[in-house]
Amino acid sequence: MTRSTPYFLFVLLMFGALSMQPVVAADARDKASNAVANILFDYDGSHEFATYLIKENGSVDITFARDTPDKLYGEILTKLKNHPDIKGVLAGKGGPTCSLW
Repeated sequence: MTRSTPYFLFVLLMFGALSMQPVVAADARDKASNAVANILFDYDGSHEFATYLIKENGSVDITFARDTPDKLYGEILTKLKNHPDIKGVLAGKGGPTCSLW
């Protein structure tokens, strides 16, 4: 074993750890994306009254139509916040009005 072997092993280990970060971020984003899609799927017309963005860390930024009924807004928001694959929720009702209501 040469003097540089421990250094080489350390560099190799760090490279491996750093290369795994994008995979972990993509996995968190994919899980959150699937969770949001599954939750919204239960609500007919949700593509008309909600738009969302999934961040790398698995959090969700969702905007509802401004005329979304409060009961529906609260119900969906509760499901999003309680889902284990969603790391955080930033929500608002500032989107354009929806013809469903």
